[in-house]
Amino acid sequence: MNSTIEPLARAEFERRLIATIEAWPYEATRFYRLVSSGRCPANVLRRYARSTYLSAKLFCASIAEMVEKAPDPEARLILLENLLEEEGAVLRRDRGLVVRPDQSHPALALRFVRACGAEGEEGGDPLHATGEGRAMLVAGRWLEAVAYLLVGQELKFAETSGAFFRALRDNGFAERDLAFFAVHETADAAHGRQALDLVIDRAVTRDQQDAAIAAAGAGARAWFEAHGGGARLAESVAA
Repeated sequence: MNSTIEPLARAEFERRLIATIEAWPYEATRFYRLVSSGRCPANVLRRYARSTYLSAKLFCASIAEMVEKAPDPEARLILLENLLEEEGAVLRRDRGLVVRPDQSHPALALRFVRACGAEGEEGGDPLHATGEGRAMLVAGRWLEAVAYLLVGQELKFAETSGAFFRALRDNGFAERDLAFFAVHETADAAHGRQALDLVIDRAVTRDQQDAAIAAAGAGARAWFEAHGGGARLAESVAA
């Protein structure tokens, strides 16, 4: 049964979406604390690098599925532009579609894998780019999947990737090997803003809005936990 509660005003809906992801700050994750202190063990960095690479590949597949299942042409176009950038493709007026595989986000993530000495190693958990969000897509819950993956996680990574870039650079990594993080500081901010608008414009009932807010929060929490979590913060938010 649909709720009879009036939908939230646009500004309030956006405020709540952002607030639910800000409840899981990157500064509190164990991984960021280790990296920013310069005490992150090499094996932890290798595992994180592998997870980042796996996540980048699976994230492209997730966006492709969002494109396929988009409810209208505008949403399809916005997500397709997101996917093209993830895959290293850009539109140039003088050259048409230019594809640079070396600039795809998985290729940039692979640079970090190599810099960590983890190429060819097995393992790594791509939790923060798949999991429940992909299950939502499979179940036909497109709006919630966008909120989970693009608002709760892609927008979240825009906030944190710059900090990771600077912390890892201070740990001795070359800037070229950290291009994945440098790119996402700007790219994910733009994509995350687009995702916010996609969700806000298409969640027209209070039930849809509440579901989107819950999905964005779940995505941010999964991202937080994939970066090592933070026991005290997680317990306080859950309470």
